Amino acid sequence: MFHMLLLFSALANAYPGVPFEVDYALPEGYSCEELNSSESFSVLESDSGLFIIVPIVFSDSLTLPILTAWNYQGDTLFLEPPIIAVNGWFPDSLMIPSFPPFPGFMDIPPGLPEDYSRNVSFWLAWGAPPDFPWLLTIAGVILASAVVFYVIKRKKKKNTVEQEQVVRIPAGKEAENEALALLESENFIHGHWPELYTEVDAQFRATAAGKFGVVNKALTLNQIARAIAATAKGRKFLEHASPILKETTLQRFADWGSSRERAEGFIRKLAKLRREWSR
Repeated sequence: MFHMLLLFSALANAYPGVPFEVDYALPEGYSCEELNSSESFSVLESDSGLFIIVPIVFSDSLTLPILTAWNYQGDTLFLEPPIIAVNGWFPDSLMIPSFPPFPGFMDIPPGLPEDYSRNVSFWLAWGAPPDFPWLLTIAGVILASAVVFYVIKRKKKKNTVEQEQVVRIPAGKEAENEALALLESENFIHGHWPELYTEVDAQFRATAAGKFGVVNKALTLNQIARAIAATAKGRKFLEHASPILKETTLQRFADWGSSRERAEGFIRKLAKLRREWSR
């Protein structure tokens, strides 16, 4: 009986999820190995045989391992673990269910079931769906037709203006004189080569527009050449015009530099090209 009382007095009570201190009664001057966590408890802290653990079982006795202790003289001890019993409760009031009020309170208004459905039948208050908006649809079609008509008319007008400009391009001897007039321009006299070849570029484009119908001013010289080269006649034209195109590109965009004699040669080539291809 006495031994049973000692056993019960030696039991330490712990609770699931609550930190608990375990004392291995380490003698003075000794050091012991670390206590590792297991599937039934987790170790939080350790200090000279004192360990703070958290039981993770609900109702059981924890099986702690025997630890080895040693001192500097080479002595070794085996420390028996204390007996720890885990009580089967959880320290959280949320785990304790509360009973609902009895009898349950039911706030049901008087009336029949169809009365309830009528209150939530929103379609009865909305009424029938609206008719198809014929008036707005017709107005939208008319407006869209007017916009399309205006765009087409404006495009035709623009094409007419461009064609008129092509018709007004000088031809033959007049075109040759227009090119030779560059020899008396301020840009030629003062050696402003980029500005001079800008005028050469414009006259070349006028010749290409009048002969081959390439009137888009946004095209580069290379794009104009590719468009003209689609026909045999255009390729023959480019054989004479290629030196002028190359020199114009160098002078306008690379600031290549020139002289009056060199510029005069290219202007006369341009005049010959315009005389032969502007008829």
